[in-house]
Amino acid sequence: MIDEFIKKNLLASFRMAQFNQAFYKDYISSFDELTTWSKRLREELKKAVSFSTLVAVKKIESSDHGTQKVLFSRISDDKCFESVLMRHGDGRNTVCVSCMIGCPVGCLFCATGKMKFVGNLSAQEIVDQVLHFARLLKKEKQSLSNIVFMGMGEPLLNLDQVMESIKILNSAEKMGFGIRRITISTSGITPKIFELMKRGYKGRLALSLHAPLQKLRESIIPIAKKYELLELVSAVKAFATRTQLRVSYEYILISGLNDKPTHAQKLVRLLSKTDPELVHVNLIPYNPVGKAAFIRSSSNAIHAFADVLTHAGIQNTFRVTMGDDIKAACGQLAAE
Repeated sequence: MIDEFIKKNLLASFRMAQFNQAFYKDYISSFDELTTWSKRLREELKKAVSFSTLVAVKKIESSDHGTQKVLFSRISDDKCFESVLMRHGDGRNTVCVSCMIGCPVGCLFCATGKMKFVGNLSAQEIVDQVLHFARLLKKEKQSLSNIVFMGMGEPLLNLDQVMESIKILNSAEKMGFGIRRITISTSGITPKIFELMKRGYKGRLALSLHAPLQKLRESIIPIAKKYELLELVSAVKAFATRTQLRVSYEYILISGLNDKPTHAQKLVRLLSKTDPELVHVNLIPYNPVGKAAFIRSSSNAIHAFADVLTHAGIQNTFRVTMGDDIKAACGQLAAE
């Protein structure tokens, strides 16, 4: 859009640099703040180009003020989706972006999966989520620390737009966000993991594993029926070896289903023969979703599970739940 405007109006190349500085680095809130351009030129720009592809329809903040969820409506068709800003106790600020409206994967523990698939988000719609929160943090004299593709949708099933958005986020001429502060989370689309490597992605990867056995995984992640677990983990190991970046294996703990010490032992075997420095298991307490008949694992069960991993030399952490009181925690986004 901005490229077309500059080309159509025969503007000098430095105008693009001025625009990128103001829009992607200074986080201006409107084109009126693009003061390196004349007022006449700014008015022409406003007529030709939308400042954002999104409108923030509703904002909700958690009771501890650590999490903010925003309901966005995209201008192109008024379809809605949610994104989240997490303010960590150590001062980090993480934006959890969506790449789809709804999701075709259909994980049984996920509210987004119950929405079904509505449509993909464009690269600019993804970037505009990040910019929204960057502008908010700027007003508070803070900045973004991390960007995670862990909101609505399966990033590897919208790979072209996800990679284009990362190009914008990482570009030195635009946002200049460090690639190793970006994480793509996937439910496990094995061929796309190899494609991710082929495209030269050097950011971080998280695998939504949630079960150490094929049949058990299929029972809660329907798409797992298409991708054999050992082959999937092998692909993820290959990614970690190539990038030398630690992969996060996400594991939602559901009482009586996948949280027993025997499950932890099977998980140890699944992740064996991998450089322990490249493996990290992120233990996540199940967050209530609609009428799903799942129950969060007890604290004792979680600690017992973690102990098995620790004794086997597998790095692990227990994720502190953030935003569950506003349905902004893992698995709870539903554009309500």
